Amino acid sequence: MKRILLSSMVLFSVLAIAQNKTTINSVPNEPVHKFKNVNGAVYRKTNPSFSNKTASMAGSAWFNQLDFLELVQAGVPTYNVMHIFPDSTIILGFDAGGQPVNPFIHKAAIYMDPSFMAQQTIIDDKTVTYTCDSVSVGYLYERNTGLTDNTADSLIIQIIAENHALDWNLGTTVSYQDIEYNPTTNNIKASTPLLKRLSIPLTYADTCSGGVYKQIKVATPGITPQTNSKKIGAVLSFKPGYTFTPTDILIGDATNTANKNLFMIISAEQNGAGTDPTNFGTLGNYYTADMTMSMVLPTDSRYNLSSTGWNGYFLPTYAYTTPFAYESHDIGFKLTNISVGVKELENSGFALGQNIPNPFSGSSKVNFQLVNDANSAVFTVTDIMGRVVTSEKVGTSAGIHSVKLGSYAAGVYYYSLNVDGKVTTKKMIVE
Repeated sequence: MKRILLSSMVLFSVLAIAQNKTTINSVPNEPVHKFKNVNGAVYRKTNPSFSNKTASMAGSAWFNQLDFLELVQAGVPTYNVMHIFPDSTIILGFDAGGQPVNPFIHKAAIYMDPSFMAQQTIIDDKTVTYTCDSVSVGYLYERNTGLTDNTADSLIIQIIAENHALDWNLGTTVSYQDIEYNPTTNNIKASTPLLKRLSIPLTYADTCSGGVYKQIKVATPGITPQTNSKKIGAVLSFKPGYTFTPTDILIGDATNTANKNLFMIISAEQNGAGTDPTNFGTLGNYYTADMTMSMVLPTDSRYNLSSTGWNGYFLPTYAYTTPFAYESHDIGFKLTNISVGVKELENSGFALGQNIPNPFSGSSKVNFQLVNDANSAVFTVTDIMGRVVTSEKVGTSAGIHSVKLGSYAAGVYYYSLNVDGKVTTKKMIVE
């Protein structure tokens, strides 16, 4: 059994963990009968909001490495589906000789530098404070255990924050941030800051057919605002709701019938099939380097057996020097820029942001920031004639605060913030 083989190599793993991380010049064997490549035109049609970045501005946008690739080289990336499965003791599929192939990718991950993403207009430098509002995953889910919700499969998403102590240069070509992994607990280490953990049930309604992929979008409330355009990331795991044996099959063919549910995420080969990726940015300086990096947890790292130094780490997909079909994963983040004016902060000790959205018809939100604790802070809304519509006391502690705006009659309004006698005012429009 593979479990016995893996455990028999513990001594080897102890020696391997001390090695330096190196590139890999081969990729694991895959089944011949696998899902077809995802149609690129379908992806572009589903994600039409590609636009050039200008300068940081208040607002929200989706950040996704695949969107970025489509912006800088439209129509070039080749889209594929990549399995993630927690164990190797099951059959992924069969090769050309009819021999079984085991799962070799057990988790997927990404770290993203939002200021580097070109398809948005809200984060352009390293001074922005943002919130992470939602996360998205493009996937294929094949349910082979029946036509009803008879298993409790789930997708686990861990939202992670940056830690520059884990910055790493891979040789002379790639700069990225590590994700450290504990093979004993099968989880990320505490050195990779965890912002939120989500468990998303997968039901029969989530299945995909005909190779057409779907996208999960889920809100991520309660995540601490990230300052100075910090990187944000995610680690994805599939948790099957069924038991399985070494003879169970995930991907079937004409001879072998699949009998267990399979979860795969969308990934792209950046420069087209059979090519190596392009490293964007300048190596060695994380302010300009391409710190947006997709990663995988392969079998040898999962079981602490790596001979190339990757024990205890996720493997960046750029580490494969042989063309790798899963270079960039379809994992996105909806971020909202809540930064306010730097000059205002310097001159007044506080700053008031523009309400988001503006114009609005139902509700909106205003962020403001205090450099130091204040004695009093009052937020007031007036109409165009100067008449007070609402007035309320708001937070006085140093940091970022939010004020919710309710329903108003259509028209032009002004809102102001009075902090210890100093006042700043902005305009908003209700439709």
